[in-house]
Amino acid sequence: MSTSKNNEIGASLSPESIAQGHGRFPYIIVRMHYAIYMQMPIHFTSEKTEGLKGIIVHSKPENNCNNTDRLLEVATKYKQDLDEKNKHNHRLCLVLSPNEAYYFEENETRFLPSIPKGGTLVNSSKQVIAMGSSHFIS
Repeated sequence: MSTSKNNEIGASLSPESIAQGHGRFPYIIVRMHYAIYMQMPIHFTSEKTEGLKGIIVHSKPENNCNNTDRLLEVATKYKQDLDEKNKHNHRLCLVLSPNEAYYFEENETRFLPSIPKGGTLVNSSKQVIAMGSSHFIS
C-alpha cells in the first residue's frame, strides 16, 4: 500500500497489471458490489495472442480504438453475454478517456463526462489490482 498526495491509503496498478492492458483506454468497468469494480481491458489485435486477458477483438487497433460506435457494440455484446451467463443485470461502464464514459444500466445507455474511480479494482480472476486510486494510468 502507498499514500497519495492527499495522505489517503491506496494501491496503484502494478506493472504486471498494466502489462495485461489494465489502466489503458478503452476499457470496461463492471460494478461487482458496493465499491468493488472489475476492469476488463479491450484488446484489438489482428493476430492470435496467448495469455492476454480481457476482451479480445480481432481487428487492427487503428480501426477501432477511436471508433465509439464499434466500442459501444463491443460493450453491448459483452454485457449481454455477462448478463446471460450470470443470470443478472450487471451495471457496467465503457470508459473511453478520463472524462468520457458510457454507462449501461437496466435497459439504458447514457453518456457522462465522468468515469468510475476509487474503490477496489479487481481483474477478471477477481484478484485485487488497485485500491483507492485511479483506474487508469496517466
